[in-house]
Amino acid sequence: MNGFWRGVKKRLTWPADRMEGKLFVVFLFLIILPIGVLSYISAQRYTDSIERNTVTYVSQVSDLMISKLDDYMEDMKKISIIPSYLAEIKSGLKESNRYYESLPMKSKDIGTDLNAGRTALSDEQLQLLRRVEGSIYFLNNIKNGANTVYLFDRYGHSYFVTKSGGVRPDLKSVYPEWRKLAYDAHGYPVLVSTQEVSGNTTGSRYVFTIVREIIDTTYESLGLIAVDANIIVIENIVKDLDKATHGTTLIVDHTGRVVYDSEKKYLGQNMNPGDMLQASGEEGSFHTTIDGKHVLTIYEQSRNTGWKIFITIPEKELMGDALRIRGFTLVSAVLIIGFALLISLIFTFTLTKPLRSLVRMMKVVQTGNLDVTFPVRRRDEIGLVGSAFNRMIVRVKSLVEDVYMAGQRKKEAELEALQNQINPHFIYNTLESIRMTAVINDDVEVSDMTQLLGKLLRYGMGTGTEKVPLRMELEHLNMYMQLLNYRYGNRFVLEIVNVTDPDLPVMKLLFQPIVENALYHGMDESKPAMIIRLVHEQAGTDHLFTITDDGVGMSEADLTRLRRRLNEPKTAHENNGRGIGLRNVHERLKLLFGENYGISIESAVGAGTSVTVRLPRAMTKGDQ
Repeated sequence: MNGFWRGVKKRLTWPADRMEGKLFVVFLFLIILPIGVLSYISAQRYTDSIERNTVTYVSQVSDLMISKLDDYMEDMKKISIIPSYLAEIKSGLKESNRYYESLPMKSKDIGTDLNAGRTALSDEQLQLLRRVEGSIYFLNNIKNGANTVYLFDRYGHSYFVTKSGGVRPDLKSVYPEWRKLAYDAHGYPVLVSTQEVSGNTTGSRYVFTIVREIIDTTYESLGLIAVDANIIVIENIVKDLDKATHGTTLIVDHTGRVVYDSEKKYLGQNMNPGDMLQASGEEGSFHTTIDGKHVLTIYEQSRNTGWKIFITIPEKELMGDALRIRGFTLVSAVLIIGFALLISLIFTFTLTKPLRSLVRMMKVVQTGNLDVTFPVRRRDEIGLVGSAFNRMIVRVKSLVEDVYMAGQRKKEAELEALQNQINPHFIYNTLESIRMTAVINDDVEVSDMTQLLGKLLRYGMGTGTEKVPLRMELEHLNMYMQLLNYRYGNRFVLEIVNVTDPDLPVMKLLFQPIVENALYHGMDESKPAMIIRLVHEQAGTDHLFTITDDGVGMSEADLTRLRRRLNEPKTAHENNGRGIGLRNVHERLKLLFGENYGISIESAVGAGTSVTVRLPRAMTKGDQ
């Protein structure tokens, strides 16, 4: 195990082309990418689920809140319509209107608060005041939360009975606005947004008001009624939700004025136009920032009052559980990724260990040492590669041995050629002396034969490349045929067919040994002449030269024996002088161009013999 960790430490900085590095990078992506994406998606879906559930829950609660507020407002509207049907109130307001109509214009303006100056009132005014106040007392106690009910005659004189919070000291200033709103509505209730009111005996409070014109059955306007309600009514409805969400609630009327704020910071103010723009529909939610804190705002609108309820929840409170789950998911993902990477690291080294061993053996082979064998212990692709490597080593050994033996045979042939060579210069000089003697003696035929023999010897014994142009090889063949015709009285005819490229490179001394074999072993004594035909053709990427004769041919057994002798090592068969030239050409072709090249023989008794020579189109191996 310690060895493994030393190997890991040694290979922590992998080159870009190492198999371990590539596999580890692949595992890195295959592990981190899915787990990371899955963890992110899971955490995000959980967060979205919490937000959706919160929005759904708060929307349901806000529906209930709106329903309660609508019910409360509906009750206040019902209270505001009672004076139009209550005879005592109508008669009291009628008497108040008649009383002030009878007074001089200056006396009519005595203020709006008859309760403020009871000691200065006449007996008639006091009786009127008590009769109206009795009815107001009844209205005050109909609905909890309605602090005070105010009645006004047509001249703005007010009637009320104090309840908790006392009487509004601003009646005189707010009456003109109420009067305009009520009279413009023609008997329909009008909801006046929240205002701050200072009580007579208590501190300031916030109230919202329902005002309505009081109309008699004869459609005569008797005055108006104003019903104040403390926003504590709203607070009692929403406080449980604020406690559950750790958020705040804001209620805004249709003009954007804040009716209720659980934090009392924006009461009576206009809401931020940007937030109003985001809450353009009847319900929904949006994310925003308030005092540097990210919050989720859920809103819903009342169809009865036109008010919108904004419930603002801090994202920190909303996503507390989600953040904890996200942290747990992140830690779990890191641990899983770390463990998976460790396993992949071990797997990578285990997988590539035999490959590293194989690479080391290949480097040993590169030094020339072929005595290595890969131990095959598995049946997977690595085992197949190892087996192929072992087979390759065996094959390379065989090829090296073949090349060595071929080299040895070539050296032996060269040595034999050297041993058989006589001093060429001495032979040439001797032949030239014989030719000159024949000329002096007027023996032209001997002179020509000697000259031809000299040229043949010069061509055959000349040093240089193994490759010559085709025309030189054909000239050599023609001279050889001329020399034989001197001896045999022109019994041999040479036909050359389809030679279109005289500069085609061919192997030196290619045709003469084949023709010589045909003449000496295939001549039919019953025929006056023997025809030798040389035909050239192309076969794919190779050149074929076919040499045929019309001699006696050979039997199937002799043909088989000759074919076998072409591929046998040198033996005593060479001593009988049969097939030596053919095998010499065949071996030279194979040595120069490879095992696919050489000669092939076809023959039959009485049908002559055909020898085909196969050469590569480009004699690259010969150039080498």
